[in-house]
Amino acid sequence: MLDVKQIHAGYGDIEIVHGISLKVPDNQIVAIVGANGAGKSTFIKALMGMIPVNKGCIMFNEQDITSLETHKISDCGITLIPEGRQLFPNMTVEENLDIGACTPKTMKNRTQKKEEMFDLLPRLRERAKQMAGTLSGGEQQMVATARALMSSPKLLVMDEPSWGLAPILVAELFQTIETVRSEGTSVLIIEQNVAKTLSIADWGYVFENGCVTMEGAGKELLCDEGLKKAFLGI
Repeated sequence: MLDVKQIHAGYGDIEIVHGISLKVPDNQIVAIVGANGAGKSTFIKALMGMIPVNKGCIMFNEQDITSLETHKISDCGITLIPEGRQLFPNMTVEENLDIGACTPKTMKNRTQKKEEMFDLLPRLRERAKQMAGTLSGGEQQMVATARALMSSPKLLVMDEPSWGLAPILVAELFQTIETVRSEGTSVLIIEQNVAKTLSIADWGYVFENGCVTMEGAGKELLCDEGLKKAFLGI
């Protein structure tokens, strides 16, 4: 599905990502973990067309998307849940979900898709007419997840989804991620919650200083004592 080949990216003359390669196969959860400043967010911005890729290429379903604009990458089937959720606080939950299906193609199934999201995350049905800005952090993350899924993406990219959430809500979030995968959507997750993320990931990549320093099955990485001490702080 996603095949990133030796990409370099950064800001102006400052390169942050130095030749990163990774893959996300169909119907898998792939994790990116690493300390703050490891280049995770810069990599995601390059993947989503928010900053240019200076070298290398990004293939998605055998299509080169390296130089595409963000909205065209989304049209290809990749949807991002950004760090901090970035909802429209003065719009209702339902209106936020509607924005997730605002292209001619996705609007055709908007009502059906919204019902699917309410079934996946029942609390959102109760909050459908409530302003998104008045929700708890966990509920806002539910809205952000549902909004992203409204477009029926082939690949869901999640940037620090557990940020600011209580432990019980983190557990609910990761259950939702596994459900999303079970229903046929691949997931690329960037997270500081290393233990929880690697416990559900089929494959994981460890970033350090803009490079991949280690990769492997999620549970195997989680059990690597040297990795935990050197890179993950656990």
